[in-house]
Amino acid sequence: MTDKILLVANRYALGLKNVEDRRAEWLEHFKEVRTHLIEIAMLLNEKAEYKPGFFVDTSHAYNDDINGTCSKLPSLTFRSGDMPLNVSFRNAIGEKKEYIEEGFYLVFTPTITGQILILLQPHYSYGSEKPEYINIAIVDHPKQLTADVIEELVAKGMEVAFYSSFTGMVDLQQHEVQQESQKQYKPEPIGFRRYESTQKAQ
Repeated sequence: MTDKILLVANRYALGLKNVEDRRAEWLEHFKEVRTHLIEIAMLLNEKAEYKPGFFVDTSHAYNDDINGTCSKLPSLTFRSGDMPLNVSFRNAIGEKKEYIEEGFYLVFTPTITGQILILLQPHYSYGSEKPEYINIAIVDHPKQLTADVIEELVAKGMEVAFYSSFTGMVDLQQHEVQQESQKQYKPEPIGFRRYESTQKAQ
């Protein structure tokens, strides 16, 4: 009986090693992921017909209690700029009010287990309630994020984002998008914020 208990207890050590290995792999690999995301953003900024601006941000886990960051849990965000709704209002004294739609955010974020969660914050109109993140994918090992996989994830995230935009809402009624079957992910207390290296890919 003691041997069986010891065997089960030792699974914690194996589990911890697997977590540490995945975290170390992400720290080593996330720079390559960032580089490729910047390449994609640069391509879109140069060649896309519509250019709201595409950006890549680096974030770190943040703790509100001590205002501290954790350098071992960096995340990456591929995002678009805001889009004008081209609707404006004027009153009798000449004041003007315009509305915009917030850009989408596609976040590559490590979980506490070392897996990489790919989340989408859809478009939403400025001033309305921020929508919940949509779970696009989860990657068990960071090295699985090859250039081809990154491109597939960005394409998938952008397609879902398009249908959340005022420019794609009519198309959503004509094409089936499996958003209903996708899990909604509520971020855990460890949050991510933009941190220093926010940049527009040029």
